[in-house]
Amino acid sequence: MNKFTRRTMISTALGSAALMTLPPLSAIANARPSTIIRLDSNENPYGPGPKALAAAEKSAKMGAYYDWDIQTKLRQTIAEDQGIPPSMVVLSTGSNEALCAAVAAWGRGGDIVAAELTYSPHLGYARRTGLNVRTVPLQNNMGIDLDAMASAVTDSTGIVYVCNPNNPTGLTLDGDRLRDFCVTVGKKTIVLVDEAYNELTDKPAYTSMMDLIRDGENVIVTRTFSKVYGMAGMRVGYAMGRPDLMQTLNRYVMSWPNAIGISAAVAAYLDDDFLEYSRGKILEGRRIVADTFKRHGIEPLESNTNFVYADIGRNASDFASRMRERGGAESRILMVTTLTSGRPAT
Repeated sequence: MNKFTRRTMISTALGSAALMTLPPLSAIANARPSTIIRLDSNENPYGPGPKALAAAEKSAKMGAYYDWDIQTKLRQTIAEDQGIPPSMVVLSTGSNEALCAAVAAWGRGGDIVAAELTYSPHLGYARRTGLNVRTVPLQNNMGIDLDAMASAVTDSTGIVYVCNPNNPTGLTLDGDRLRDFCVTVGKKTIVLVDEAYNELTDKPAYTSMMDLIRDGENVIVTRTFSKVYGMAGMRVGYAMGRPDLMQTLNRYVMSWPNAIGISAAVAAYLDDDFLEYSRGKILEGRRIVADTFKRHGIEPLESNTNFVYADIGRNASDFASRMRERGGAESRILMVTTLTSGRPAT
């Protein structure tokens, strides 16, 4: 079973583009009372689910103590579901920490190769700590250019980062093409595959590189509880890979995941009913946003995430200002802000 941006406006080779996230407007309004309906955040307003909240409340009563057992329980739960031993799972404070740990661990031994427009907080972290990041332009259709990425790998490459589905475009790489890339490039260096939005793809198992993890390839997969599980504020993520890779990664993880978030994550991972409900609502919202673009003559990219990317043909900041003006002080308006490449922490 497979569990399942920046997201606002961005100026790219396509021009000024809008990334809007997907929950129905009423849900956002109910979740965050305001005179503004925000379409520039991709947190999930439907979660955490009731079972996750109950587990978090129970754990909070023991908040004065470290709870190592619950971390073991979550690793075991994930490992059993994915068909791997617990030694192949490392927990982190959101998947962003696992990404930062990976670039810190292997970026010390060589360049970090990534797409030019992709999720970038961990790449910024790498640069700030003196590591070298080399980026490869996207294809004309905004897809990640795997051939160019492979060509960019040299003997001095320490790790390659691929976000699939990609953020901020929302596009998904073909599973078999990515598999071939990972196996080929993995003969030279580590391939780090960010699957933060995997559960929202049309074919999660086909899109995922977990089969390569089970086969012992030179690949690391990261995932998060921030998106379909609705737990962004609880900060729980994880990485999966060969035991030797996870041992190295774990040495660079800098904090202990909190027991309340971990307890909620165990319950959430096992709550298939809420997972399907949450996924269904996100897909519904995605259709609403895409259809709205199309009604206005704007063709969005085909998203497999919980946000939609489209070229609106105008400056992002100006568009947001005009929306504020038209909404007025007492009206609910859509909020779209300017961004650079990347997405919110996962």
